[in-house]
Amino acid sequence: MGCQQSKSATTVNTPVKTTNAAVRDQTSELKTTPVTPASPMSTGSYRSVNLPREVARISDPGKRLFTLLKISLQKKDDLVWSRVVKICEKTPQACDYIEPKTKDTPLHLACRVLTAFPFDDDTQVSPLDAIRVMIRCLADIVGRSNASGYIPLHDAIRPLAHSLLNAASLHMHSEVLNLLIAADYEASTQYLSRNDVVFDPDDGACTPLYHAVASIPDDFAQPPGPSVAFISAIHFPCPQMVSVKNASNYDKPLALLYRRFSRQFDHSEKFFPGDNSKEEIVRYRHMYKTAAMNTWKVIVALLDPLSDKRKSVSDFFMVHAAVRMDTPPDLLRYIIETRPEEVRQANEQGRLPLHVAAACPKDQAGNRYHFKFVVDELLYSYPDAAAATDADDKLPLQLAVDSGKYWIGGGLKSLYDVYPDAMEMVNMDENPLIRSALSFSTNFAEEHASDEKKVQDSITKEEHYDAIMMVQKSDAVLGDVISAMWANEEDAGIQMLGCMTLSQMAEKCKGDSAKLNIIALNAVTTIVNAMKNHPNEPAVQEKASCALRLLAPADNYREVSFAASGAAAAIVGAMQAHVSDAIVQKEACSALRNIVKYGGPDRATVIASVSGFTALQNALGAHPDDAAVQREACLTLESLTGFKDAHLPDLPGSQTAPLLEAAAKNHPEECQKIAEIVLSRLS
Repeated sequence: MGCQQSKSATTVNTPVKTTNAAVRDQTSELKTTPVTPASPMSTGSYRSVNLPREVARISDPGKRLFTLLKISLQKKDDLVWSRVVKICEKTPQACDYIEPKTKDTPLHLACRVLTAFPFDDDTQVSPLDAIRVMIRCLADIVGRSNASGYIPLHDAIRPLAHSLLNAASLHMHSEVLNLLIAADYEASTQYLSRNDVVFDPDDGACTPLYHAVASIPDDFAQPPGPSVAFISAIHFPCPQMVSVKNASNYDKPLALLYRRFSRQFDHSEKFFPGDNSKEEIVRYRHMYKTAAMNTWKVIVALLDPLSDKRKSVSDFFMVHAAVRMDTPPDLLRYIIETRPEEVRQANEQGRLPLHVAAACPKDQAGNRYHFKFVVDELLYSYPDAAAATDADDKLPLQLAVDSGKYWIGGGLKSLYDVYPDAMEMVNMDENPLIRSALSFSTNFAEEHASDEKKVQDSITKEEHYDAIMMVQKSDAVLGDVISAMWANEEDAGIQMLGCMTLSQMAEKCKGDSAKLNIIALNAVTTIVNAMKNHPNEPAVQEKASCALRLLAPADNYREVSFAASGAAAAIVGAMQAHVSDAIVQKEACSALRNIVKYGGPDRATVIASVSGFTALQNALGAHPDDAAVQREACLTLESLTGFKDAHLPDLPGSQTAPLLEAAAKNHPEECQKIAEIVLSRLS
């Protein structure tokens, strides 16, 4: 990640697009060009390529082909693809070989070689040429599974080697993916629909699309870069997988991509010591701005798999697509904020985004409060949408009732509060639970008292699932806590209790990094959002800082960033807003220390750049008699000053030294040794 592409990569500008026509063309070509010994596949040029001695002396052609590819996996062989074609040309049945133990076919290994080494466009035969020849030799080879249950497509998608950080290799991968999928569409889509695919046990079980997104490097090529075509090739056959959670960490491709986009955008605005107009700094920022643009194009491609067939961008409504796809809350908010005009635009069904969200099945998101957040965001942006009808003369509230959404968590109450007259269009007799919820939540006249038991059951259910109760349950589900916090971000009590619950979950994961990473993937931006929405609530700031401290070990896992997410800045902001609150100061100092511990010099630089040293000075000066605050502030200063390669412009030794000396004098057991270390670094 973050590596520059080779110079040759910048010359490749045309992405490979995956279309139905492309799939048909690939399939037609494969079916109409059979390979037999009597019908040579090439000119005699491939025959002139000699095989390595250890391969040439193997009598069985299938084992010869397999061994050639196996050796190539261990050491790059610039002639491997020409040699593959030579063997296949002479003995097509060589592709039918199956390794007895692993059940791998030569095509499995060929795809692994593809992901192990960069593509050299000067080679006589490309990987695409060789793999096409192998498929022509034996058409059903594409759908054969090995002992692990994976078809060759799995190996073509596996995380790319570090050496493949160039546009030519990604373009070649895209073409090979298109070829494999076209050759056996049924087997390919069955594989691509899984969410339990494992490449590395440390990465867990994920969807192939997620693995692909996680493997692509920062794409610095002029947009659209090759990463767009690479991901599109995997996404196009199974577009529904963009909304499927991984079996292991419950993350989704769009969430991962938005974290990457945030990190790249953060780098594009990074400040360096000295003159920031230097050519190398300007170039660095431009590179990451380009990478962020390419990541955004990948996001658009996932939201709109038919983007390559549209005549113009105006044919696609991103907000409509985002509310339909269970988009992560922070990404959805960003899309709405950057495309506000689309909130007022109707699609071909005459539906505004609010209609689309209202009509989505209630269980589509997989958590109870997701649609309340979506509806609230859309209503905040365009409240008049609640009174608008679609082409079928349906109001958003009617569509929401018809889709079976919950009164609170599904956004029904939000729609009713903005446009109560819409309730006149709802048949109460057909929707007794809505009537009972309305009766309980308002003074709406109850005309059918015979449904008293249903009324009571509904009230009990609503009370049981009320957000403020749910977020503090000992057995609360992580996804429900996250969605409840986003859907009720204006409620400081829910934010505080939610942060406490997330802290408890993180505490239980001590020593289990895999489980902690799962929480961090979903919770870091949620906690930061709570801090931003309630800057004047010390209880929220305290509990949020505690939660971020516990989640700090997950920094840099799958694009989790305590810098780009705003976590470090939010903690410093809490210290500055609540200088007199000793508990906030202690928790915030501890959180900053842990962030630096796991994030290294880069995080130290970020904390310094957001006035972290000033906040620590204030903590020391405001609480001279509190040993806990003094110790935590000293420990944090020790961590921040412990990196020689960190840029710490805000380190006023003359102001900090007296505070450290006072801490050492007043609290010798807690602070003396630590203060002396920091003082030695300031001198």
